[in-house]
Amino acid sequence: MMNKFGSRFLGQFRVASGRSASQAGFTLLEIVIVLGILGTLMAVLVGGIGSGGAKAKIKETGVKAANIQAKLLQYQSDVGSFPSTADGLQSLMTNPGSSAKWGGPYFTAEDDIKDAWNNPFEYELTAKGNKLVSAGADGQSGTEDDVAFLNGREVEAAAAPAAGAGEGGQSNQ
Repeated sequence: MMNKFGSRFLGQFRVASGRSASQAGFTLLEIVIVLGILGTLMAVLVGGIGSGGAKAKIKETGVKAANIQAKLLQYQSDVGSFPSTADGLQSLMTNPGSSAKWGGPYFTAEDDIKDAWNNPFEYELTAKGNKLVSAGADGQSGTEDDVAFLNGREVEAAAAPAAGAGEGGQSNQ
């Protein structure tokens, strides 16, 4: 049944491994070791991909913040001032009624004023300009993963000026 080469090969296998041809195969221990190695490799690879996803969300949030900043500048051009903290980003979607010069809606979907984690941006008008804060992945303000933007540029959340520092409505860029 076996050709000459096959029997010669199996004979060498028997000598090298100490097993006969009918016992050829992997032991349970060998299979468990290989699965352990593969599992460890997968964990390392998936872990690396997971952290890349977080960085991508932060970048996406930055793009959304820059887009909101552009719309805020358009709003300021139309109305003559930025929206107040009280009016917030909703004034980019609906006319707050404070000006007949309102040229919006500047956004038509609620998702346009939300961060990459689908949390609404917090908006504050400060003496230094527009402050947008994303609550980050945990969805809670004031935590370590917050991402803040001042006049469309990313700043440390703790370093961004506090609300109420000025609501003059003018940009100090």
